[in-house]
Amino acid sequence: MSDLEDNSIDLVVTSPPYPMIKMWDSMFFSINTEIKDAIEEKDGMKAFLLMHKELEKTWAECLRVLKTGGTACINIGDATRK
Repeated sequence: MSDLEDNSIDLVVTSPPYPMIKMWDSMFFSINTEIKDAIEEKDGMKAFLLMHKELEKTWAECLRVLKTGGTACINIGDATRK
């Protein structure tokens, strides 16, 4: 989103990758290798927190580009990891 100007978007609609769904692991691993290490060490809480730390960057970008009074629609599913 770095190509977008600040306060330039009226609406953001997104369905982010869920940290608790295994299919997104490789995407998170490519962003932060500490996440892969945590998963391999079976430290689920550390992996969860690191994944959400990465997602916080996305939310900051959404806030940056949204106009004042703009709307963000975020689809959040119910997912668990076993």
